Amino acid sequence: MSERKAVKPGPQREPVQSRSRASYERMLAAAQDLLKSHGNDEFTLTDVSRVGKVSVGSIYCRFDSKDDLIRAVQERVQTNIQQEQQQLIARVALETGNLHDLVAALTAGMAEHLRHHADILRAMMLRANHDPVVAQLGKTSHQAAIADIKLAILRYRNDIAHPDPERAVQAGFNIMYAALARVLGLGSVREEGDMWEWEQLKRDLTHSFAAYLMTKPYVAKAASPDGDQPHPAAPSEPQAGIPRGTDAAGLEEDAAPLPQRRPRGRPSTKAKAG
Repeated sequence: MSERKAVKPGPQREPVQSRSRASYERMLAAAQDLLKSHGNDEFTLTDVSRVGKVSVGSIYCRFDSKDDLIRAVQERVQTNIQQEQQQLIARVALETGNLHDLVAALTAGMAEHLRHHADILRAMMLRANHDPVVAQLGKTSHQAAIADIKLAILRYRNDIAHPDPERAVQAGFNIMYAALARVLGLGSVREEGDMWEWEQLKRDLTHSFAAYLMTKPYVAKAASPDGDQPHPAAPSEPQAGIPRGTDAAGLEEDAAPLPQRRPRGRPSTKAKAG
């Protein structure tokens, strides 16, 4: 799998003694619970003190600010999420034997993985809008997921019809991730009713991702510079169900034009000259 580049979240002083370690863990757990329950970072260190049963003074002994506490929480959360992603990708790669089944398993697995962590991810993505350290941590995690997905899917490179397999895998994953993020409200406040037809959404995303990889892109015809009839921009496959050499209406492209009939009308009454 891909290598991870560590991004330091900020100053923190981890304890050595077991009793202090237990207090430190309660601080992190309390901050994480508050992020999940609030859906954002709109809480105080007094709230952390109350939930974690630690004093505010002890929090300041470990962190210089609430920002540093939240960044420490994110570092831990992202580490756990990346480990779970690696395990998921490795497992489905072993359990599947072709491109379509792999894409289906990855899509379903990533969907449930994001859904499981949606509460904390939603809060972190909202904070990333104004915290560059949190934003960089999230970006690094996303790039790591893409790298691992590529390694798994590109084993079936010969089955990918797209002319640029690496780009196709990344684009397909980004589209799938964006759709799931929208439904789960990641980076925004989720609207009621967005979770309807969850299973159908996973099937639709599987079909679109697999079709994007396994179907050769259709190259549209570009108009000629003089504005006359369009000409092919590049060789392309015929449309589905339409024989080669015919247009969308089923007419032969190179067929000779039909002779024009003279309009029928009343015969002329003028006498012929001569």
